[in-house]
Amino acid sequence: MPTQTETKTERVRSMFDDIATRYDLLNKLMTFGVDRSWRHRAVHLLKEEQPTTLLDVAVGTADLALDMAERIPSLRSIVGVDISTEMLEKGEEKVRKAHLPIPITLMEGNCEALPFAESSFDAVTCAFGVRNFERLEQSLCEMYRVTIQGGQIVILELSVPRNSLLRMGYTFWTHTFVPFVGSLVAHNREAYRYLPRSIVAMPQYEAFASLLRRVGYRNVSFTPLSGGIATLYKAIK
Repeated sequence: MPTQTETKTERVRSMFDDIATRYDLLNKLMTFGVDRSWRHRAVHLLKEEQPTTLLDVAVGTADLALDMAERIPSLRSIVGVDISTEMLEKGEEKVRKAHLPIPITLMEGNCEALPFAESSFDAVTCAFGVRNFERLEQSLCEMYRVTIQGGQIVILELSVPRNSLLRMGYTFWTHTFVPFVGSLVAHNREAYRYLPRSIVAMPQYEAFASLLRRVGYRNVSFTPLSGGIATLYKAIK
């Protein structure tokens, strides 16, 4: 259980270290495999811009980074950062087995202080990570800083459906089904109780788009996926 003195960053790091070995399986079980199609939508959105260098923030086990490497021919290198060393180890194992045509470098790093120079990347992505940031606006400012002028940001995140009927099913899914599966497979019910709280707590739709504009992004757009269970955001520096 978290202590009163732990920061959100420390709690999130500990939680993901604990569930890292079962994280991919749990994602498939909890989303019935739809998470893969969501990532493919993010890849398609970025592919149109033909980036050559990419930073994937909160890279986790590298699913999005691998999809980007396989499906965007213009890419020459990908860097992924995450605070969880256990998740990074799983990601590195998957990268080694993939035998990709371009390098994917995974490293430990905090999104609030990215270890890169200004304008280091053509594009920055983040899948299912922004709701875990302790200081969301600061993290978005860092993502903005390391992107080149005219570069893209693509963010994929879980969200709460606006439709009342869908929201009823969503509430059962997040508050009952997800913690049950998390307890059964990962033996960590608390980690998957955190999930619905983290989704509700973060700004969504227009509110998150407004935050992106506030840190400097322009041409901000968002697309709800699967009725709003997830949302895809895109913007330009």
